[in-house]
Amino acid sequence: MIAVRDRERIVGELRTRAQRGETPAEVGTWLVRELGAAQNREFQLAGYMFHAFEISIKALKEASDWVGLGHGGTMTDDELNQLLGPLVPRSGDRELVQYPDGSWRA
Repeated sequence: MIAVRDRERIVGELRTRAQRGETPAEVGTWLVRELGAAQNREFQLAGYMFHAFEISIKALKEASDWVGLGHGGTMTDDELNQLLGPLVPRSGDRELVQYPDGSWRA
């Protein structure tokens, strides 16, 4: 389980990368590497992205078909960038809780 300070570090890094102009695919690729082979990586990635940016749950669900997740998805980097970009930091942070299945929920 990822500690709260690690979650804050990861969310901060995601926002920093977006502010530097990285695309959603580039930000996502960094996060996939950071999470490694974590169980429920797809859900963790969605939770971090939701916590860091103004992205709808619907868009994150669609993004679960991204090839960068490494599970045989069909969405290209360009399609992901179009779906999620530009990345806008979420205002009024919400407290997320990690459930036993590894998912994060507000």
